[in-house]
Amino acid sequence: MEGSDLQMTKAKGVSRRDLLQKAGAVAAAGALGVSETPAAIQALNTPSGQTGGTPRTLVLMCDRYHNQDYIRVSLNRLFKELSLPVDYTTNYYDLSKTLLEPYQLFICFRDNMIWPDGYSSGSADEGARQPQDGLENPGDFPPEKAEYWITEEQGQAVQNFVSAGNGFYSMHNNAFVSRSSKNFRDVQGGVALGHPPVRPFKVRVVNKEHPVTQGVEDFMVTDEQHYAIYDKDPKNILLHGENLDGLTLENGSRQGAGRGRGGAPPDLGFGGGTAASQDQGATSVSGWAHEYGKGRVVFTAMGHTNDVMWHPEYFKMQKNAVRWLLKMT
Repeated sequence: MEGSDLQMTKAKGVSRRDLLQKAGAVAAAGALGVSETPAAIQALNTPSGQTGGTPRTLVLMCDRYHNQDYIRVSLNRLFKELSLPVDYTTNYYDLSKTLLEPYQLFICFRDNMIWPDGYSSGSADEGARQPQDGLENPGDFPPEKAEYWITEEQGQAVQNFVSAGNGFYSMHNNAFVSRSSKNFRDVQGGVALGHPPVRPFKVRVVNKEHPVTQGVEDFMVTDEQHYAIYDKDPKNILLHGENLDGLTLENGSRQGAGRGRGGAPPDLGFGGGTAASQDQGATSVSGWAHEYGKGRVVFTAMGHTNDVMWHPEYFKMQKNAVRWLLKMT
């Protein structure tokens, strides 16, 4: 049989079901933003959730203030150097037990807010559309109004995922999600208070014995200094942020559902009081790591720009964190 005839015979043998399954795999890759690597493509058809024994990571990313492109660029470099596959999604509404099942590490790099009616293009106070939006009739549009996206069922899905022995890396502004889910806060371990504008501060390693901080030295960044409350054993705190000029959270901050420019201090969620009841000072809790059930959790508060994400000391720490979370060390 000639080669062309053989190819034609094989083509005739492809069923409609085969074509639909292949189309579904391509659609899944598009929805998840699968890394363009053979390992990641293979992972789509690997029921065990691992690619040849290699653990898989899912990143839920992107919010109003954090563009998905810079997050993807930052983390692609991290996972490339670790030789690990990574998938991305912005679909917060899909977070569930089913979504997490194929993975061994979940990274959440976004806050707790969505804006169903849209929002200003500027850094405006919540509730007012601005002239810079270019609207001829701004009065015809509803005011900005943020809503929380996470449900307690989704929070429990993260709880169960970690308890079963998997890893959870909560990055940058993700502690804000703890304001709106008791289950999420329980596994994440704390809650965000707020942050001042981007400015220089020092990150101090306060626990040098932990595997996540091995070989990591204190370093300076120009970033949002996120303040947070840690709910669990203080010995699990790894990092402090310190403004060397003595500036505090109150010197301009994001606290509430908008950007924190006045008004009442925010409710911090379940048992956390309000930001006004906390002593902020110039030093913040900026990172922690703890066991949760059979799994592990890490939170690091830095990460508003690629420059910060790729700071040599912080990049080293991110590598350590991923290895520890996946129990590779």
